[in-house]
Amino acid sequence: MPKGIANMPGPNFFPSIVAWVILILSCVIFFNGAWKVFKRKDQKILQGQWVRTLTIIFCVLIYVLLWGKGNFLINTWLLLFFIQIITKSSWYYALIGSTVLDLSVYFLFGKIFHVILF
Repeated sequence: MPKGIANMPGPNFFPSIVAWVILILSCVIFFNGAWKVFKRKDQKILQGQWVRTLTIIFCVLIYVLLWGKGNFLINTWLLLFFIQIITKSSWYYALIGSTVLDLSVYFLFGKIFHVILF
């Protein structure tokens, strides 16, 4: 989306502001949670929820790096499926949920709103 010129913001203005606010608030929440965990002496760092959280962050990072490469449906389905498996959903719920959500996003944004997904 174009950024606009001089004092006339373009269509990129509002989504950029929202993205920055979400990024800043996400970092605040992440560091606040990490601070609470590190303050406790009785819990090991890489145990339980931390391993799952870091694995999900890694999966999303790979998804973002692959954005524009390959097929949107396959990449998104794999991301959703692995996140559900990591969060200990049963494989058939992960299969069905990933497929329904992936196809819903594809048809809603790709076919109805005509957004270029990849």
